[in-house]
Amino acid sequence: MSILGIKDLQVRFPSDAWVLRGLDLHVKAGERIAIVGESGCGKTTLVRSILGLLKDGARVQGRLQLLGKELSDASPRDWRAIRGQKIGFVPQNPLAALNPLASVGTQLAEAWTAHGKTISMTTLATMLEDVGIGSAIELLGRRPAYWSGGMLQRVLIVAATALRPSLVLADEPTSAVDQPLARQMLRLLADRADALIAVTHDLDLVDGLFDRVIVLYAGRIVENASAEDFFRQPRHPYSRALLAALPKPGQLPEGLDGDPPSPRHPDLGCAFAPRCARVTASCQQIPQLADGVACRNPVRS
Repeated sequence: MSILGIKDLQVRFPSDAWVLRGLDLHVKAGERIAIVGESGCGKTTLVRSILGLLKDGARVQGRLQLLGKELSDASPRDWRAIRGQKIGFVPQNPLAALNPLASVGTQLAEAWTAHGKTISMTTLATMLEDVGIGSAIELLGRRPAYWSGGMLQRVLIVAATALRPSLVLADEPTSAVDQPLARQMLRLLADRADALIAVTHDLDLVDGLFDRVIVLYAGRIVENASAEDFFRQPRHPYSRALLAALPKPGQLPEGLDGDPPSPRHPDLGCAFAPRCARVTASCQQIPQLADGVACRNPVRS
């Protein structure tokens, strides 16, 4: 069953920055998808586009469908029903996502009460203890400042999956915890939703936890591969550079020279060409995604 369908998604901000340039993405039930790429490549904008949470003035073109229904024309009332019940969201910064003046328990309960459901503090405490937060019943009455960042991230995971949504979107959901706990939290997210899309900079977490890897560069998908193929034989030069930058025992990581292009620049040719060792004359044309890779000279297996 198709959970999410995106066709030719383009997002342009009032500053004239093209953050996303023609994305196609289809997510099926049961899929766990990791979105990777350098800062500024469009990962968070993609997540916020799906949620209908882009900044005022953003110009959006293309089609987004959730469970076969168009999202592009959703009204504010429609979105209130969609967020939480059909799409769960784990934001990147837990402190910024919560009201510093309200108790964590009150805010966590809103995941249910916003949709006309009730839940007791005792039940909430049990849910938090299940994700490793001890003495939760005492903590629920306290404000976010009394909680650690890792504890608050787990609170947001419980909130995002409260109503077992069809799709969970997570933007760097494990940035405040160590890797063993991060893996546990990602498994928890995957178990509580029909489909998961997670933005992450930690490629070590991707290996073994995700089915598919989407590599973004300068607002475009440059590789769409199974996780196994991505780690075993990446085909886009940028994907290979990301993996080469991972620390390895007894070996220094390889850096990637140069910087991504400005999003205000025209979309002319391959955006990665100025940083690529495999560049040819054909790279003056914009490469289209074909067979999972957008490259005129992909690496052959």
